[in-house]
Amino acid sequence: MSHSILICAPFSAVIPTRAMLTTVAGDDLNGWVIALRSGVLGQVSQEAFGAVPKWSTSWDPFLREAVDTLGALHDADLIDAACADAFADVISVHIVLRYGHCAGAAEPDTLLTRQMLTRIQVFIHEHIAENIRVEQLAVLVHMSASTFAHVFKTATGSPPHQYVTLERVKFARTMLCEETLPLVEVGARAGFQTQQHFTDVFHRYTGVTPRTFRLAHRNVGS
Repeated sequence: MSHSILICAPFSAVIPTRAMLTTVAGDDLNGWVIALRSGVLGQVSQEAFGAVPKWSTSWDPFLREAVDTLGALHDADLIDAACADAFADVISVHIVLRYGHCAGAAEPDTLLTRQMLTRIQVFIHEHIAENIRVEQLAVLVHMSASTFAHVFKTATGSPPHQYVTLERVKFARTMLCEETLPLVEVGARAGFQTQQHFTDVFHRYTGVTPRTFRLAHRNVGS
């Protein structure tokens, strides 16, 4: 009752239903505030919420995606009571798992299923040109970053960062074999920040530079 927090769009806020919400004149009111009633939460979630830090902020792609989906459904006038309860359930479980007292703890029995691994691989391929962070991949399978890194290496034999780098190199090799794009564009499309970085990493994993690889492939093709 003695604390307050300023909520500004485009941030999302999850608050107790008893919290008092006031607005400041002139503020941009385009945003979402999600109030979770205890009646829609399962018993386990209710108990675990007692260990969730209050007034905390975090970069949370999963919650951002959920809010964007809510916004789209709201604009299309497709939200009803059942839909709202379903979102409340999903959001509450996510918050408990990510921010509750067990968040970040060791989970030795956690494994990556084939479906989870496929989801991660698809995301990497679709965002190969971007900066892919371990936290982004962990959110896809609802794990903490540390737990995800451990189980991912167990499942694939490579840490997430190295796996993404290898996928970038494989993608660059495909482009070098099949297209006539300038080398700088090949590197950019594969997600390398600079041409020198592209050359160094490609040479490290293949033993040759991108230019040499392209010339060798052309000679084989001819």
